[in-house]
Amino acid sequence: MTALPQKSAFLGGEGDAWLARNRAALAQHSTQREAVVQRVARQLAPDHPTTVLEIGCAQGANLELLGRLRPIQAHGVDPSAAAVAAGQARSPVLALQVATADALPYGDASFDVVWFGFCLYLVDRPLLQRVVAEADRVLRDGGLLAILDFDPAVPCRRAYHHRPGLHSYKMDHARLFLANPAYVLVEKLSLQHDSEGWAAGPQERVALSLCRKSLEQAYGLTA
Repeated sequence: MTALPQKSAFLGGEGDAWLARNRAALAQHSTQREAVVQRVARQLAPDHPTTVLEIGCAQGANLELLGRLRPIQAHGVDPSAAAVAAGQARSPVLALQVATADALPYGDASFDVVWFGFCLYLVDRPLLQRVVAEADRVLRDGGLLAILDFDPAVPCRRAYHHRPGLHSYKMDHARLFLANPAYVLVEKLSLQHDSEGWAAGPQERVALSLCRKSLEQAYGLTA
């Protein structure tokens, strides 16, 4: 069987360690988080509930903020049991559980929105296509795919400095979905990692990509 060091590490404690390192930052106000959540909210109906799944939800801060802007039924998965427990204690209305992106515990076409909350860069590369298939499976036709992740000019691998042997895999992950004509990019917001401003370093570029899924409109008619 192919080794999956990233998945094993995050289920085995690195997810909890990530929460411990970032708990203070997650509790602080973030203009970047607001900008990202507002862009997602603009794509949602203001007058009836939308089913939303955030993959890599941590404590559910994004879902909480989105719920203040739009009526949603919020679900989230994260490999950190500590993050899930903390999120459920803070906001019981959120339906959070421990799971990973390659094996989502939901039925087909369960959600109007599937949102990758800054986690794809940590997915083991042998699992990447399975992750794409799982997200596509649980997203209904006509739904919204949101991807927040690193956005370098070219794909690259870097050492994950918090734990030896792990890596960050930086690329435009939206391209994995956009290769399917059922997905269309409707908006892209460029940001800077760990900064409220902008810097030229390509390794720190981040983007929110918003895509619509439409099987009906994927293929044009021919004579």
